[in-house]
Amino acid sequence: MKAFRNLISITIYLFFTVGILSVTRVVIEEVKTGDACPKIRNFPMCYLILTLLLIGLIIHILNKHTIIYYISIGITFAIAITASTLHITGDFVCPKTIIKGTPKCYYAVALLSSLIVLKVLHSRDIEKGLMKT
Repeated sequence: MKAFRNLISITIYLFFTVGILSVTRVVIEEVKTGDACPKIRNFPMCYLILTLLLIGLIIHILNKHTIIYYISIGITFAIAITASTLHITGDFVCPKTIIKGTPKCYYAVALLSSLIVLKVLHSRDIEKGLMKT
């Protein structure tokens, strides 16, 4: 069980690292150009997403207030799902990756759903006494 516990923890931290670094690049580009990330009423959503990811990471590190983790990642997930749906319907254009041109919101949905599933597994193992808090 220790190997499973370590794998979940490493994976959660890896996913947060990937997500935070990716959004940070978009935020930096947004600061430079003003048109790198989608906006709602002239407010760049990448700022909100970065903030919510950082809150989720801090809560995970502290291993307390799991509900705040789910709220922060859940809001971010809802934004990514909405952006992906609007992209599919043609009502919105998600920023695309440089190499393959895949919309970044698709990757965000996969990353955030993985963070939710991993946290559920992590929380269940703690509740069962398989992990130390």
